[in-house]
Amino acid sequence: MGDPAVTRPYLRFGLASILAVAMVAGAFAYIALGQRNGDRDAAAAAAVAGATAPPLADLFAGIDPAAPVPSEVRATADSLVWRLALGDVRGVRVSTPGGTVLYESGSPIPPGSPPAAPGDLAHVRAETPDGVMLLVVRSLHSGLVVEVAQDAAAIDARATGASTRLLVTVGVFAFLAVGLLQLAFWWGIRTFAREHGHLSYLYDTGQELRSSLDLHDVLSRLSQDAVRLTSARYGVVALYDEDTSEVMLRVGCDGASGAVSLHQRAIDEWFVRRCVATNTTVASDQSAQAFKAFFGSDAPIDRQGWVLCVPMAIRDRVVGAVAVLRTSGGNGAFSAEEVRLLEHLAAQAVTAVEQAILFAKVRADAKEIEASYDSTLKALMAALDAKDEVTEGHCERVARITTELARLMGMPEAMMVHIERGALLHDVGKIGVPDGILKKPRALTDSEWEAMRKHPLLAGLMVSKVGFLEPALPILLYHHERYDGSGYPFGLAGDNIPLEARIFSVIDAYDAMTSDRPYRPAMTHAVAMDEIRGNAGTQFDPQVVAVFEQLMATRRDLREPTGRRVLSIHDIEGAQPDSGEQVA
Repeated sequence: MGDPAVTRPYLRFGLASILAVAMVAGAFAYIALGQRNGDRDAAAAAAVAGATAPPLADLFAGIDPAAPVPSEVRATADSLVWRLALGDVRGVRVSTPGGTVLYESGSPIPPGSPPAAPGDLAHVRAETPDGVMLLVVRSLHSGLVVEVAQDAAAIDARATGASTRLLVTVGVFAFLAVGLLQLAFWWGIRTFAREHGHLSYLYDTGQELRSSLDLHDVLSRLSQDAVRLTSARYGVVALYDEDTSEVMLRVGCDGASGAVSLHQRAIDEWFVRRCVATNTTVASDQSAQAFKAFFGSDAPIDRQGWVLCVPMAIRDRVVGAVAVLRTSGGNGAFSAEEVRLLEHLAAQAVTAVEQAILFAKVRADAKEIEASYDSTLKALMAALDAKDEVTEGHCERVARITTELARLMGMPEAMMVHIERGALLHDVGKIGVPDGILKKPRALTDSEWEAMRKHPLLAGLMVSKVGFLEPALPILLYHHERYDGSGYPFGLAGDNIPLEARIFSVIDAYDAMTSDRPYRPAMTHAVAMDEIRGNAGTQFDPQVVAVFEQLMATRRDLREPTGRRVLSIHDIEGAQPDSGEQVA
């Protein structure tokens, strides 16, 4: 009764039912009392007339009205009157229709008109000179008029007692009616509230299950909800593997502790296999020892238990099954309502389970495709390295250092894969540069330099056609931009250059300076760092340079490349075999 969903309607119905029953009972009592009060004189008249008129009329039927009444007849009449009549009779008179009195006893009776026909009955209330109210009853029988005067107060007293008994009876029935109505309504509202609670719980559970795409999370929630709805001790969820035709145990739940255990193994328990094979609910009391294999040998499972197993099916295709166990210390066998609730839960959950399974498959396929893409990228980079005459490992090396520096500068982890791909693909545009220009041993002409400067645009054009590589475009397009705006291909400056491109340009320059060239050996780490610091604010972002110094100071392993890169003569714009070098 503490539930507001039950209390409020119950109170309203209670007040309304009490009011309605009171109105009906009051109306009935009013009508019954009115009718009883209207009929009390007639009933009293009929009773006294029926008791006295026939014997008196028969007694005086043979008497001559003109002769005196024999004393023995009068004595018989006296005895008869006071023996037959009720105790409230005040007087009796027998007369002829013409008014001749044959017999009179007790108080005088006021004169009145006799009934018109035999069997007629007339009654009237009359007051005596001393103020006593009488009910005078006149009846015609055997040709004589018999009149009886009764005490009206006694009649009224008897009517009052009868009315009181009527009121008490009506009150008792009204009280019982109210009680029965309250009980019926309480039972109905409790049943409705329970059903409403179950439906609400199933709806909320369905919403929660469908909100998750993680299969383990969905199955764990399902096992917990199954145990909670059926008041079971243990619950398990198994899925059917169409490839192997095996029923795989995936999740187990201990209802006492709420602990959920994950599994991945085939099970052969008959109730699960029968449920999956026939797409029907299985309820049985049997040995529960099989559940020890699901929850461990220390699980407090008795020999006897009640098992309920419900299939999860979409149309006629069974996805899996939900099974719950109630031990002998529980509530006994599962009720029809608990079976129905678990079936509804399974029907709600099957869509979420199927959705999670499909999502897991899609995610696995996506990871496989992504791995294939990354392998393709590395193969492409290997082909590019061969075209540009560099040793294997340059692209992987600069990609690794770039992601480390990007993390240190606080870039989101989700961006790391795109930054790595951009670093791997940064020179893919050189595929579109003629080999005669790319491998020319002498200085390039202005037109040839113009062709070289187009390789970032060529890279952007190539990669933009591959949707999943689009987030890597900033490094491909802008890694030759300079912080002071003198770079190419767009001449961007400062923060207008994407941060990942500013980061990569420092790494690419460092790797170029610490690699061998045809016209000079690789610089040392210290010399390369001096060159980078000297170009901070012109070629490089000073903030990136500062963080890069911190990274290289703490990560000595990043200073030693896995392979020696032999740069071609045109890797750095303006570099000449016999001239001063400009940092790339």
